[in-house]
Order: sequence, then structure tokens, then C-alpha cells
Amino acid sequence: MRTLKKLLYVACTASLLTSCEETYNDKLFWPGELNQEYGSYIKPATLDLTYSGEKLVGKTVDFKTDDSEKGTITLNDIIPGEKTTPIQIDLCEQGDSYTFSGKNITMKGATVTYSGTLTPKTMKLDLNVAMPQSKWGKSYGLSGFTKGKKMIVGTSGGQYVWKESSSEILTGAFYVHLDDVELTKSGSTLFMRMKLVQNALCYFIPQLLQSVTLQPDGNVIANYTTSPVYIGSIPISNIDPDKDTGTIALFVIKFMLGTLKESDITSVLADRTWAASPINLITWAANNGQIKMNLNLPAIIGLATQDGETPIDPGLISGITEALAKSNPIQLKKLLGTLNAILDNQFLGIIANMDDASFRQVFYLLTEGIVFNIMEEENGHTNLYLAKESTTAFIQLLPGLQPIVEGLLPESMASNATFKNLLGYLMANDENGLPYLWNSANTIDLGLGLLPPKLSLIHI
Repeated sequence: MRTLKKLLYVACTASLLTSCEETYNDKLFWPGELNQEYGSYIKPATLDLTYSGEKLVGKTVDFKTDDSEKGTITLNDIIPGEKTTPIQIDLCEQGDSYTFSGKNITMKGATVTYSGTLTPKTMKLDLNVAMPQSKWGKSYGLSGFTKGKKMIVGTSGGQYVWKESSSEILTGAFYVHLDDVELTKSGSTLFMRMKLVQNALCYFIPQLLQSVTLQPDGNVIANYTTSPVYIGSIPISNIDPDKDTGTIALFVIKFMLGTLKESDITSVLADRTWAASPINLITWAANNGQIKMNLNLPAIIGLATQDGETPIDPGLISGITEALAKSNPIQLKKLLGTLNAILDNQFLGIIANMDDASFRQVFYLLTEGIVFNIMEEENGHTNLYLAKESTTAFIQLLPGLQPIVEGLLPESMASNATFKNLLGYLMANDENGLPYLWNSANTIDLGLGLLPPKLSLIHI
């Protein structure tokens, strides 16, 4: 009897082992080989991802399977407006890899058509996405420059009061709305500073930007200039602060006093050339009457450096991608500092010289996105803007950035009295500076003034 029991035990054990061996041996790859994060920052890169037919870098995809037959791919910050997007897939053996394809509707209503191949070393994934239908998904030009009557805070009878002003900007490329403003000197001065900002940006933005398109696949496309930007008849790149003081002073006065005219803007828009930005740099998603935009920093940096004379180590771009993927702001700041040392880029120089606490605020926007309010007015104008709570933290950074900005300017420009006063009005933390005056109003909305193409300032 004991002998029989032993034989039965051996037979059952052998059967179990044989069964397990068959379970794994009949698979191209075991689950443990496939279950991992695939990403472009991993060395060597393990993710080959396209979105709307174009390569998309700076992203990661997780894969999980229990049986090498069915599995779940989780898209991380790939579908606009979704932090993670799990998709159930069926695996099919084909040659030396698994293939998969299908269509999925996400929890937030995006339709994702996907196909790909999978091995332990690489995932190739092609995505085509249709975002949920939104009234905001269209092309926009810039609002024309118009002026008229508006209420501001000023003085009357020795007191600060709300009063009507007859020469205020009603529409333009840059939208400003102030409300619930203190009836004080600070409140009145805040209106003056915002008049300066709005006039200047209504002048310069149309030279830089022709149109914005919120595409059905969630991409944001901008038509941007490839022509010089002017002050009057002088390209900014050719300005000599000593010889061109008169022109500079004239336009600073126009911006400060609000005497800028539509003809000033249209005169610098003739014969400009425009180009469409590539896809997969900025995405958008509508949510509860707001628009959330996300920047793909690795893709933007890669595009900005691909034609440069100084070669950029691919490992540096991979490190930036990893810092974003792993939510490591200090690592990202160090890498951007290294990149700036190579490129000597003024914008990167400002970021790299921020203190760590300030940089964390920038990092939050890079990882979580920028939330815009959007409002359509009766006259067809659409204002895409940031409310005060979204801009206050950055306004408060300006005093610390002022010496950095001054250090980046040519010496003749930095020492020019007109420029120094202008920077002081915008960046200084004194009673005349914007950071100090910012608390004088509870509502400060800043953004773009947009219109459908047939009504816009610049025809698309």
C-alpha cells in the first residue's frame, strides 16, 4: 500500500510539473518578461510611440498580463486630459513578437484606435485619437484691435472712484479684465500698469502668432511667425538702444498712455510669413467649461535643439523625460541648467536660476497642465484666459527674476533709463511695481482674445 501511495504521489507531482512546463513553454514570452514600464527615457529606449501618425516622445506605457494572452496597456499622460488610460488588449503571436489592435472608448469619452507589437525589449504602439466633441474645437484668429468706453479706477474730487474712460481697449490679441478693484492709489495704478501690458502685448502678439487650432485629436496647432518682430520700422534684433532711443521711447509712451492705434499694429503685419507648429508639442482637453493644456517638454526641447550647431546628448533629453515621469523637480532643474550651459538660451537661463521653491511651481504646470477659462461673448469674441489664482504665484516671482532678466540684456539696453524704468514698472516689488499692485484687485483675468477666422484681425 505504501508503495502504491508513493507511486501515486510521484505521478501527481510529475503531472503537475509537466502541466506547468507546458503552460509556459507554449507561450512566446512569459508574463514576467512582458510586465514592465516601456518608455523613451529608458536606455536603450523601449517605447516606439506614434500619435496621429507622428512620433511622440517623452511618454511611458505600462503593460501587465497574467497569461500572455490578454493584458492591459496603461497610457500615462498620453490621452489629453487623462493621467492614466487603461486599455484591455488581446495578444496574438506573430513571428517573434505579440501583436494587438482594436478600438477603445476611454472613461472620459475619447475614442482610441490602437495597434502595436510587443516583446520584452520593445513596444511599438500607434494611436489615433478622437476627443469627445466640444464646441471649442475649431480654428481661431486674433481679435481685432478696438477701443472705446470702459470703467476704470481714477480720481474725482480728490477721491478714488470708478469712472468712465473713453479710450480703453475693448478687444485685441491680449485680453485683460479687472474687477473688484480697491478704490485707492494702488488700484488706480494697477489699471495703468495693465494698460501698459495690454497695449504692448496687443502690439507684439499679432507679430508672433497668426492663429490657434484646437484639433479633434487633442493637439494644439499654432501658426507662428518666421519673420522679424518690429518696433515701428526697426526689427527688434537690430535695435541699438543708443541710436534708437526715440523709437523706443515713442512706443513705450504709446503703451503706457494707451495711445496705440490699430494702424500701428497692421503696419507691421504686412508681408509676414507663417508656419504651422508640429503636432504632439501641446495638447488640450475641455473640462467643465475650462480648457486644460499640457506641454510636452521633452518634445519641445528636442525640436528646438535638433537643428542646432551644438550637438545635444540624447541622454540629457532622456534624463529630462525621466525627471518628468518620476516627478523629480530638482533633477529636472539641474538638467535644464546643464542644457542651458550648452544652448545659452535666455528663457532656460531664467528657469535654471530660479530658487528651488519657485521652480516647483513651474514644475507643477509642466506635469499637471495649465487650466484656462474660456468665454464666448455675444459679438463672437472668445477669450481664453487665466484667472488671478492661476497667475499670482508667477507674478510674485518677478522681483527675484528682475536682476536675472537685466543680466541677460545687452549692456547698452540694461543701462538704458527707459528700459530700466519699464522693467521696474513690471517686475519691481515697490509701490509702483506690478507684483506690489497685484493685490489691489480680486479679479484679474489675462489671456488671448480670439475670433473665428472670418472675423479675426489676421486672415487664416
